[in-house]
Amino acid sequence: MAERKQEILDAALRGFAEKGLAGTTVEEVRERSGASVGSIYHHFGDKEGIAAALFVDAVSDYQAGLLAALADGDDAERTVKQLVRHHLRWVAANPERARLLLSGRPPRAAEEVAELNRRAFQATSEWLGRQVSAGRIRAVPFELFYSVLIGPAQEFSRHWLDGRIHTSMRTAERELAAAAWRSLA
Repeated sequence: MAERKQEILDAALRGFAEKGLAGTTVEEVRERSGASVGSIYHHFGDKEGIAAALFVDAVSDYQAGLLAALADGDDAERTVKQLVRHHLRWVAANPERARLLLSGRPPRAAEEVAELNRRAFQATSEWLGRQVSAGRIRAVPFELFYSVLIGPAQEFSRHWLDGRIHTSMRTAERELAAAAWRSLA
């Protein structure tokens, strides 16, 4: 059962990557996955349900790496750099999922994503508070922390995914991680 569900998600992601959500039909997802229309509707309800499930899965996977870096984050510089590297490596390893996340949250994913974000923001806020209290990171309003930390890497990722940048991920990791640390130290 779980295998069939994953096959549907994988097929839909390929379709969305090629044609976008609007250009991909349930029939195409059925053809790509080998699932019956009934199975698709049973698991997801409709195409928007598939998109919501894909989005939640991608956010969860991305945030798992973020939370792992924070949990191992006593060294502020190493953690800041690891968070930037995680972002870039995740995008490079998951370009279709990254494009999906950049396309905007499907309305039906709002509640689940809000809960995932609540947990991630809480962990980040606690980590940042400890680092600021210890004098390892300068005080930055929490609402700006992610923009300072990931903003340049996010912009690089958008251009890289669109094929407009040919700088290697390795170079981007090194330069953007160092820049994030300089911004927060």
